[in-house]
Amino acid sequence: MDGDALFLGLDLSTQQLKGIVIDSSGQILLETSIIFDSQFPEYQTTNGRHINGSTATAPVLMWVEAIGLIISRVHDASLAHRIRAISGAAQQHGSVYWSQQGIETIGKLDAQRSLHEQLAGAFAVLDSPVWEDSSTVEQCRRLEVWAGGSAELARISGSAAFERFTGAQIMKIKDQSSDTWSRVARISLVSSFVASILSGTLAPIDASDASGTNLYDIEAKQWSKALCNAIDPGLLEMLGREVTMADQVVGTLSPYFATKYGMSQCSVVSFTGDNPSAYAGFESMLAGADQLASVISLGTSDTMLSPLTRYPYSPDGLAMDAEHIDGHVLQHPTVPDRYIAMLCYKNGSLAREWVRDNCLGANTSGSWTEFNQAAATGPLAPAAYGFYYLSTEILPKGAIGVHRFEQTASTGDIVCPSGKHYKRVQDFSTTSGPRAILESQVMSMRLDYSRKSTKPLTAAIVTGGASVNPVLRQVVADVLGVPVFAAGLQGSGGVGTLAMPAYGAAVRALRYLEPGHVLDGKHVLEQVSCPDFDMLGVYSEVLADFEFLREQVTHKFVLVGR
Repeated sequence: MDGDALFLGLDLSTQQLKGIVIDSSGQILLETSIIFDSQFPEYQTTNGRHINGSTATAPVLMWVEAIGLIISRVHDASLAHRIRAISGAAQQHGSVYWSQQGIETIGKLDAQRSLHEQLAGAFAVLDSPVWEDSSTVEQCRRLEVWAGGSAELARISGSAAFERFTGAQIMKIKDQSSDTWSRVARISLVSSFVASILSGTLAPIDASDASGTNLYDIEAKQWSKALCNAIDPGLLEMLGREVTMADQVVGTLSPYFATKYGMSQCSVVSFTGDNPSAYAGFESMLAGADQLASVISLGTSDTMLSPLTRYPYSPDGLAMDAEHIDGHVLQHPTVPDRYIAMLCYKNGSLAREWVRDNCLGANTSGSWTEFNQAAATGPLAPAAYGFYYLSTEILPKGAIGVHRFEQTASTGDIVCPSGKHYKRVQDFSTTSGPRAILESQVMSMRLDYSRKSTKPLTAAIVTGGASVNPVLRQVVADVLGVPVFAAGLQGSGGVGTLAMPAYGAAVRALRYLEPGHVLDGKHVLEQVSCPDFDMLGVYSEVLADFEFLREQVTHKFVLVGR
């Protein structure tokens, strides 16, 4: 292997296209971003998309321009000629609709002309639906009926029907205009669209990103013929019958880019969704094939990505109870016989900020320092529990309101499975709120993961803005019983700064050309917390009571305490 070889990872997210170039050791040589709103004001996007009521779309030609510009930046940094492989990631669920003209054009682009000029007629739909779209309620209901119910759709595709998922979006486009639909020759996900532009040929969709369509049969590892045919008899051909894994090569760099930017016709490795790309990248940093590490993003919303060694929705699986099909199950992007549980929680940092601002007492400034002092008191459970759903929650589905419970020695109005009695209260003492919300949020993650897998986790990796909070990191360690690592580049702006979907893509590109290559995770991961096993014992003992109270909150109680 050429010692000067470099590897490019891309991530086309909602607001920007990011590129990261690494060397064989995993060190970053270039990190650059194309911010859509500021770079391309002519498309008049807000945060990278157009919002019209419940409809959310993005101009596909804006993405085309961004791809050309980011490759030019790699060239301007005098790195393009050293790139030996490219991979990438993109926002999940979004879709791109190729015309026959587009399919014919991408393989014969003229390096003397711009990309977007040559591809102006390449798309049957100029505004691609993206993940924020919620306009397909009617299509979701039809899809569930075709599947035989929401539980059966989850068994097949890994998820109940969601408005943002690609299947419902395809149905909407067909429903709205037969003329538009007649011009659709092929359909890409955003990830495979970028790979197609770079390789000059239609790239296959990868299995993990296909898991976000409601059309992919995860256990069979192929598109569901029944669901695809219910939408359109030609849909299987439009999607491309074959799917790929995210570590497989899908082509070589298009002569357009090789000629225009002095690049070799290097390998293009399959692109995948942003969450799977980030997960696989982090996973590759931990030594040992037996690692079962969860990646927890702590931000405005919280997301937990966890490994599964078996498919939970198989007939003998754990989660076939219709009440436990919340969340999503994805095919692992690089390991065919593994899966990923994706659990999303809407009330993340905004709920933590609400507790900070409203539950520390009148004589406090509402600072994170005071919040952490109050939260670092040790387990609040089983003495009290709090549930903070300021917005209607995704998981548990439909939960809303602030709910507080305190144990009582006398007979309370609620008897938990342990036999302990609890009463509902309007307010805690001033110091209980911060601890209550952190415990509640992380215990929910533990509970929901347990409904997908009986395998104990071996580590947790925290990312996102709230991952810098040392008390929250310790609660994660104690509730899950695992060491906690923080993600970021040491010496490059602090922990939590790394754009992992793009970095994970660059790592996949590297590992394609150097199979078995193990990166030194110290560039990216730093252990920040160790579990206190006495505290773990407390949380394990009270989990059944917590589950019972959360069910009560979700299905029985009305708003209280705000």
